[in-house]
Amino acid sequence: MNSSEQEVPPEKWQALEALWKAILGLEASIDALRLGMDGLRAEMEAGFKKSLVVEEKVHALQSDVAQWNKAKGRIHFALPKAREFIHRATWASGVPERKRLEELFRSHIEPRIPLPQMDEVREQLEHLRKDRQVLFAQGNSVSQECRGILAEVQRSLGTLQRNAADIARKKRSAGREKGKHF
Repeated sequence: MNSSEQEVPPEKWQALEALWKAILGLEASIDALRLGMDGLRAEMEAGFKKSLVVEEKVHALQSDVAQWNKAKGRIHFALPKAREFIHRATWASGVPERKRLEELFRSHIEPRIPLPQMDEVREQLEHLRKDRQVLFAQGNSVSQECRGILAEVQRSLGTLQRNAADIARKKRSAGREKGKHF
């Protein structure tokens, strides 16, 4: 053991390892969020393109159609946010700064081989952790917004379809009742 290894207290190594593990945990959460967001994106795109069948068009209340179109219109504003998060989350682990810090972790921190700029590395790790925290928070926010919009679209479509089916049934039964009196 040389004198420089003795100069680095175990707490410092543990703090650097904890920072790296926190970053890895955040990146795993971001990746899971990205996968979920990609599914939401696909559902929103399908919901935006959905059209009514003929019977729904004929019997739907105008207020239901307006509510459904309003809900679908919100998708138009949420999709770019979802796509942007997916893009940022996809490329987050490939940025040069992160790759360099991973290499420093594997070559120095994990085997506990001192390096001259340990305080600078700690600051860079903290910066990367904060960056990942911000990305995760933004992803959560966009995910919640997308889920809310998708739920609103599905609710308004369900209401439209139920009301249209009820109106169609009433018209059919009214037609049958009318035919009985002749």
